[in-house]
Amino acid sequence: MAYKFLDHTADLGVEVTGESTEELLQSCLDALREWSFQEVGSSCITHNVELYGDTETELWFKFLNEVVFYMDKNEAPLKVSLKEYHLGCSCYLRAELITAEHSKRKQAVKAFTLHNFGFSVQMIFDV
Repeated sequence: MAYKFLDHTADLGVEVTGESTEELLQSCLDALREWSFQEVGSSCITHNVELYGDTETELWFKFLNEVVFYMDKNEAPLKVSLKEYHLGCSCYLRAELITAEHSKRKQAVKAFTLHNFGFSVQMIFDV
């Protein structure tokens, strides 16, 4: 499991880990699916997602809120396949998002927020 749920007074807190951007995004999907759905449908849909942003944070914000949009339609997030991911003056993300139709929700997520959002890195230096 590449995520853990964090205690929070009113909202859902999740910490994810991964060795790549795609693994981090997948860990987000896995956590959202576990927390939000009690039953995952068997019919899959592939969504082509293409997003632009001024920052990496904005890309994450847009992507995760796109996932929440599909969850609102009772589609459980299953898998993300990152096709392009560019950072710089203009940031870009293109991915395939696979969801399961007719999934049964147990709890709703209204939106992704930037509260305490950030990136962390663990480094080991040879000395």
